[in-house]
Amino acid sequence: MNTKNSKRNYKNTKAAVIIPSYNGIKFLPKCLSALRRQSYSNFVLYFADNASTDGSSEYVQKQFPSAKIIRFEKNYGFARANNEAIKQAFKDKQIKFIVCLNNDTIVEKNWLKELILAAQKNNKIGAVGSIGVYPNGKIQNAGIRLLPSKTFVEINEGELSVGYGDNPNKFKNTFEIFAPSGFSALYKKEALLKTGLFDEDFFAFCEDIDLGFRLQYAGYTAVCAPKSKLVHFHSMTGGRASPLKAFLSKRNGFFVAIKNFLLHDALLYIFRDAVLTIISARSKNKFNAAQKIGFATSILIMLKVYLSVIFYFPKMIIKRSVIMRHSAKNADELKRWFVE
Repeated sequence: MNTKNSKRNYKNTKAAVIIPSYNGIKFLPKCLSALRRQSYSNFVLYFADNASTDGSSEYVQKQFPSAKIIRFEKNYGFARANNEAIKQAFKDKQIKFIVCLNNDTIVEKNWLKELILAAQKNNKIGAVGSIGVYPNGKIQNAGIRLLPSKTFVEINEGELSVGYGDNPNKFKNTFEIFAPSGFSALYKKEALLKTGLFDEDFFAFCEDIDLGFRLQYAGYTAVCAPKSKLVHFHSMTGGRASPLKAFLSKRNGFFVAIKNFLLHDALLYIFRDAVLTIISARSKNKFNAAQKIGFATSILIMLKVYLSVIFYFPKMIIKRSVIMRHSAKNADELKRWFVE
């Protein structure tokens, strides 16, 4: 579909906006208020409540009566919460776009409109991301960047984020990215039906990178729509330097590598990751998560990660075989994303 037709027809396309939440009521007033002000109104809100005890679901139902509320008996994490809401949205045959949004965000008026306009520019576009900024106005993330080290270890904060620390005005036009970050990501329904949804074994963190690989393998591209903007307070639910986040991020990085990397890169991942983890833990960068957790705790987390990876390894190999068997690309074609 060309851009001209997109601008004329975009309002005819229904979207599902999915917000997973765990005890996030303190963010909901501003988040929901911004959603109500959207210039694009043809959407349904799905609120996936991971067993919150702070009255989140009741608040959403009162403030956003049209919202579909999905409640869980325990905290199943980001991946499953989104997946259950996506499955519910799929039942509405009019919905063509699935839009995942974190609760710790404040979207601008044209946030959703710009996502949908970008998605309709090209049939090969399977996912679209926004520009997320910190409260100070600097870019937190404009898309996921893969590192030349072929790991997911950040020595310095923001290395996995396109445009980190820049002024958002730097980006004027839609541009290609590897994948959108899960805090604000539009996925075409047709693309998700081909790739599958978020991997629930991840629980939280890196599942957006994993889905990004599967979209690439399926022959889709991803873009950032720079006019789709929002404030993202970043890791306010899980904590920016918590041991749990460190464990899940580290372990899930292994999962991504096993499932999606070239075979020799997947085999080398443990050595590359170990070296960079030690360097990261020794770093004097005050923003470094490993530095905040401490060297000893980081080593203990790594041991826990290795045990978990060994346990899940057979399952991830099976998932890898499924991905590669149905891939429209081979892993070698994705090499360009590891080059800065």
